[in-house]
Amino acid sequence: MAASLLIAAALLGAIVCAQDVPPEARIEAFKYNGAGCPQGTAVGEISLDGLVLTLKFSEFGVATDQQLVGKRKACQINIKVNIPAGWKYRLDTVRLRGYAGLDATVKGLHKVLYYFTGEPGNSSYSIQTEGPKDDNYEYSGAFDKELYSDCGASRNLNFKIEVRVNNDADPAAQGMIDVDTADSQVIFKPSQALYSIKFAPC
Repeated sequence: MAASLLIAAALLGAIVCAQDVPPEARIEAFKYNGAGCPQGTAVGEISLDGLVLTLKFSEFGVATDQQLVGKRKACQINIKVNIPAGWKYRLDTVRLRGYAGLDATVKGLHKVLYYFTGEPGNSSYSIQTEGPKDDNYEYSGAFDKELYSDCGASRNLNFKIEVRVNNDADPAAQGMIDVDTADSQVIFKPSQALYSIKFAPC
């Protein structure tokens, strides 16, 4: 049975490990960058045992009343993960939370994509929201394919979260999306994971 490492989030929240994580698996470092998470707008901490990364971002939102750059924002996260010999891992499911205020005809798009440094291919999850909408949202689903890291290789995990709003159908219509930035706790519970990682033996 595949073991699981759980990524819970503020924007992305906390990366946390479940009970059967392989020995010596640990998070060693992380970096972030992008219009949705400019340097200095995030707070992150890796736990002493290396099993949890907690992140909180404060500036990740898009709106139709901004220029094109403000209608589309992304955040790129690079996580250095140590994986022991005989194991591989992948991102499994994703859960997205936030608030959307969209007039009729305005559309919003969420997309999450991940890949491993030095390895070919990527896997993604996306969902579209259409107005009228004025409420909090929560979406969940699986990535479009099972993309594992190379066996026993400690490849960095890269994932990109992108949010867009589009009012091309009616330029007078307004819309905005705020990605949830509530802080998260370090808890080993799948129900609180916004991104889940699956480990599997090679």
